[in-house]
Amino acid sequence: MPIFLSAEVKSGVSEVLTAIRDFCVSYGFKLIGAILVLIIGCWLVKLAIKLMTRSRWYGRIDKDVQGFAKSALKGLLYAIVVITAVAIMGVPMASVVAVIASCGVAIGLALQGSLSNLAGGLMLVIFKPFHVGDFISANGYDGTVEEIGLFCTTLNTLDNRRVVLPNAGLSNSCMVNATHFDTRRVDRIFPVDPSADSERIIGILKAVADAQEMRLPDRETEVRLDSFGDGCAKYHVRIWCNTPDYWSIYYSVLEDGKRALAENGIDTALPSMEIRNR
Repeated sequence: MPIFLSAEVKSGVSEVLTAIRDFCVSYGFKLIGAILVLIIGCWLVKLAIKLMTRSRWYGRIDKDVQGFAKSALKGLLYAIVVITAVAIMGVPMASVVAVIASCGVAIGLALQGSLSNLAGGLMLVIFKPFHVGDFISANGYDGTVEEIGLFCTTLNTLDNRRVVLPNAGLSNSCMVNATHFDTRRVDRIFPVDPSADSERIIGILKAVADAQEMRLPDRETEVRLDSFGDGCAKYHVRIWCNTPDYWSIYYSVLEDGKRALAENGIDTALPSMEIRNR
């Protein structure tokens, strides 16, 4: 009985070794070649992308298209590497194409959101509602556009946060481009005691507006009594400036205006509410 079991075990081991040997002879070199193609191919793709981004002609491409083209080319090259490795394994290309075609429908249904982002990215690149370097407000976020990618757009906020927005949402929602034009108008509201002399207040704020060094000298400043409400009179100050100087004047006119009003004995009013018990 032990001799019979020993012979059976030896026969099973022999069959396993034979199967491993046949597999190595038939597919061993192909498998090694496919692995080498994957390793070397991925390294070459990274090298090609790095060389492309450092080339002169890439720098001449519109910055809005650079991120989109980089992502698309990277995906195409990796796909070529994978298909080449599969072909080396001896899989017929007709079968590969049939599998890709059959899986394409399922993948397309599963990735409807990603495909929408891809279509949104194409719309952004074609119609260009904003460019790389523009300051935009979209989907509740404000920031400078760093990159327009294949599926998403990256913003850098003023407090140095990175925000990634899907392209589908950007292309289908309202968006404000604050740096599209070379000039902007600074609007500031000063709430003042409604009993104060209007002409005097307008003169003080007009002098403050005219004294702003970074304002555009060829555009007249404007100060108007805007409205009454919340227990105060609201004066509207308007100053035109170059777009990069917007925030400097935005805060400067507020500080200088409050100081000038205080020096003339006029205090800025806070909103108030009258409550009556009956």
